[in-house]
Amino acid sequence: MNALALPVLAVAFLLSMYFRSYFGVVGPALSADLSLSPEQFGWLASAFFASFSILQIPVGISFDRWGVRGPMAIMMMIGAAGSAIIALSSGYWAAITGQPLIGIGCAPIFMGVLYHLGRSNEPQKAGQLSATVSAVGSAGALLSAAPLTWFVEAFGWRLACWLAAAAMAVIATAVALALGPTPASADESDPDHGCGSLVPLLYLVPVCLTLSVGGTFRNAWATPYITSVFGPDAGVGTMLTAISIVGIVTSFMLPIVLARVSARLIVISTYALGVTCAVLVAFFPNMSFFSACAGLSILYAMGNVHPLVMTEAQTLIPPRKRGLALRALNTLVFLGVSAASAVFGEIAGLSLPVVTTYRLIFAITGVAIAVAVVCYAVFRRREPVHSIGQQPWP
Repeated sequence: MNALALPVLAVAFLLSMYFRSYFGVVGPALSADLSLSPEQFGWLASAFFASFSILQIPVGISFDRWGVRGPMAIMMMIGAAGSAIIALSSGYWAAITGQPLIGIGCAPIFMGVLYHLGRSNEPQKAGQLSATVSAVGSAGALLSAAPLTWFVEAFGWRLACWLAAAAMAVIATAVALALGPTPASADESDPDHGCGSLVPLLYLVPVCLTLSVGGTFRNAWATPYITSVFGPDAGVGTMLTAISIVGIVTSFMLPIVLARVSARLIVISTYALGVTCAVLVAFFPNMSFFSACAGLSILYAMGNVHPLVMTEAQTLIPPRKRGLALRALNTLVFLGVSAASAVFGEIAGLSLPVVTTYRLIFAITGVAIAVAVVCYAVFRRREPVHSIGQQPWP
């Protein structure tokens, strides 16, 4: 593997993490300047994740056919164009055009990192390199918090979008130059057990749809919630930074906890904590700024169990179907974010009292998470169908 490939992939993932959450800062400023309604704000936040999710399966197919370098570089260039369109937008329709294009640009990055490193290295080394890239990339969420808030206040959201567009274009070029051809996959010798063998995955559908629902607040709705309930002078940048730090810290803690506790217990406990937080904030959305930040941080950190859920899924998928099935499940994760943001926008547009609006939003969030964890706990298959290693899924 080219020596430049790892840093280029790390910066690409940093940009992807930045764009996943940048709208939480840029969106409210853009919405105010363009006089958008709450429903339009919701659809704008949703558009990125809609295109991101829809493209997961086509991206995987393109990687299988052409490798990572070409598709990833081209799609990142499209993402750069989307950010430029946002910077130039004078109304809702221009902005709603740019957001899906940014989603297209980010769609291949995470899968591209895993795909390229997995094909280029032995499994253990690939895991270590992927963890390194993920750690560096997580700084993108911090970059889109307090630093972006300061930048937007000082220089405006349009310049922020222009700089992000330029960065995406530069890294797309670097991907095209630094990544070599993707090595061919070893032939899977396990037999194909037919479509019926994917039925055990159905209990994971509600979990996947709600895996990143807490991220919907960090990526878009935390700022409107905090400023509406606690006033425009509330420390939004500080709040977003705190949420990002909690997400990063808990992601580094997860492997340590996993060495002592089963993955199943971690997933159930995390979801139970998420339900508790959503319900408490639903009952007391205006209790205090600190309690609101704590609740939002825990809901956001729920997304850290994403790799645990995907690892469990692999034990239930025949090897020949593994790629397609995992891409389908990953699609559901981002469709869940997209749908949640759109629903929140419709609720915000009902002209209810502010506190009532956010009580309803957090209540719906709590119900969705509760349904998911009940399905996981009750219908989860106890034994794996296909082992992915020497140890069974705990």
